[in-house]
Amino acid sequence: MFLRVWEKECKQIANSLIYWLYIIVLAIFFLSQLGSLKEEMIQKPEKGQESYADYGMKTSEDEQDIMRAALGNLAWGIWYDHFETYPVGFAKSVTLSDGEKAELEKILEETTGLKGDAVGDDIEKHFEEHDPEFDYAPYTAEPKEGLTYEVFLKKMDQVARILGPGSDFTEEMMKTSVELPLDYKGAMEAYQNLVEKDGYTGGYLRLFCDYMGIMLGILPVFVAATRILRDKRAQMQDLVFTRRVSSFTLISSRYMAMVTMMMVPVMVLSLAPMIDCMTFTKGSGIHLDYLAFLKYDLGWLLPTVMVVTAVGLFVTELTESALAVLIQGIWWFASLQLGVSEMGGGQYGWNLVPRHNTEMNYTGFINGFQQLLMNRVFYAVLALILVTATVWVYEKKRKGHLRRNGKILWNRKRTAKA
Repeated sequence: MFLRVWEKECKQIANSLIYWLYIIVLAIFFLSQLGSLKEEMIQKPEKGQESYADYGMKTSEDEQDIMRAALGNLAWGIWYDHFETYPVGFAKSVTLSDGEKAELEKILEETTGLKGDAVGDDIEKHFEEHDPEFDYAPYTAEPKEGLTYEVFLKKMDQVARILGPGSDFTEEMMKTSVELPLDYKGAMEAYQNLVEKDGYTGGYLRLFCDYMGIMLGILPVFVAATRILRDKRAQMQDLVFTRRVSSFTLISSRYMAMVTMMMVPVMVLSLAPMIDCMTFTKGSGIHLDYLAFLKYDLGWLLPTVMVVTAVGLFVTELTESALAVLIQGIWWFASLQLGVSEMGGGQYGWNLVPRHNTEMNYTGFINGFQQLLMNRVFYAVLALILVTATVWVYEKKRKGHLRRNGKILWNRKRTAKA
């Protein structure tokens, strides 16, 4: 019975316009954000490369690196009178009053010793050493002798309060956004991790999950909500209520059909980076992890699809309205804002959409793997709880205890037999 209902639900979803729009949006997003990765794939570093851009960049959590980078950003912003913040995920140019600018200049002098034209002279010296058109070396400023990390954090907290929400000077942002050029040794270590420990494909599948997770944090709710509301519009609910199939079988098979159909295009798209890796490494002797796409699709992306679909199923069945789209939209937007400071990978927390916006940083991935695992298990379990709650709501409706048409209240008179 379960498989028969599941198959029927899959066919109905496949005939739905919203499902094909889901596929189209997912495909367009993939092609516009990732597309072919062959031209950007990491090659084995060679000695003697002099440009900072040749070996790539690394994320640093060293206190001295954090201070140098943040103070460089501060000096740069003061000299060019330009600061940007991201209060709601979008860039906002900050206009400072004369008093606020003077306060920032004082903080810069207290932390670096630079003031007045000395700031511009230091920036010009940096440009003389590194041509920005050919040699990417971010501007940094040296901390004043004796400046402790604790005092530095207090000063940056003052900067963050002056600039407002979403600045780069909060402790969390400074710890995750500092990037420095890799030397040959560091580049070789990162490459060996990618090849030997990641099977080469793992790094690119994490990048795939980072981008696809953004869309999968919102799109499935449309498919789920539309499927439930379609029965209501067609006035099919009373007919379905009287069928002998159990509420558990009907809801669980419907839910599994939704998850299955929405994961199919995801898994097809994940083959693209796999094929790029196979083509790029052909004849190199690199041993690829050919099952990486399955591991990451099912381990990383599936829980997101499960819980977003479950939210759509439960809220729509409960309210018989499109409220689920609004609720999931708010959750999705909040997740994206939270993920801004976690894009480098390794700091997954409990975010609905874990971020790892790089094919590198295998070390961060391994160090944060336990947290990521707990995150994914949590959302998978939450999805099953919501589906169970949906079964309960559906069963109550079949027995006439909940009145439909968007109104929820107890009704002792039985209106339909299960």
